[in-house]
Amino acid sequence: MRLKYKKMMIMVSMCVMGIGMITFSIMKPTANQNTSADGKKSKVASKTLLASNDSTASNEDETEVNMQAQDAALVTLEAPETETAEVKLEPLKKDSNKKVNKLIKSYLNGKLKNDMEAFEPLVNDASLLKLDDIKRQTKYIENYDNITCYTQKGLEEGSYVVYAYHEVKFKSIDTLAPAMNEFYVKTNENGEPYIYLGVVDTETDEYLDEVRNSEEVMDLIYDVNDKLQQAVNNDSSLSEFYLKLEETTQKVTKNE
Repeated sequence: MRLKYKKMMIMVSMCVMGIGMITFSIMKPTANQNTSADGKKSKVASKTLLASNDSTASNEDETEVNMQAQDAALVTLEAPETETAEVKLEPLKKDSNKKVNKLIKSYLNGKLKNDMEAFEPLVNDASLLKLDDIKRQTKYIENYDNITCYTQKGLEEGSYVVYAYHEVKFKSIDTLAPAMNEFYVKTNENGEPYIYLGVVDTETDEYLDEVRNSEEVMDLIYDVNDKLQQAVNNDSSLSEFYLKLEETTQKVTKNE
């Protein structure tokens, strides 16, 4: 394997392509991380982008992947009590909210710029983002192209579950790699959407699981997988990169 691809391997985890590349924005806290103000168990919303699950390693000449690296700190914050109502799942809406589309595009592009000020209007708490991690994670990513947002209503007024399809342009590889990430988006008092990093209560968490497991979202995931497989089949460099990625990820998983 050529060195340039070997070096790229350490920067990107299995989340970059296909089902394994879906990056969910809700993370489970550890057993001793508890709860929101009402005593309900909470989960941490902190992985929110393609490279948000991209992994890093301490040495560029090694292919070991640290699967635990995140671009957002896994900290537990107390979730404010909010009024929620039962929401029936609607069909996913494609690119129906221009503000949400702009938000997601700005966030992904902000990862490449790696500027904290660029993130501040896009998230509820930019201090949860680790710029050093983001820089390492995106070092070999040239661009995020063809971004398409599929939205589902959240439980809270003005909240959304967003599935952002995009195609990753890696340096030195011509073919774009299809990928998709889940974002949890809320709306501020001025009507502007932002990516939420924090904890959610049990009711919201269960709703997010329901959305993820819906037939429409699963079909979307399978479609991304199919597109990825076609891309890998048509580009030997991408195929080599992906195969090495799987091999490295399996080694790391065995060592966990």
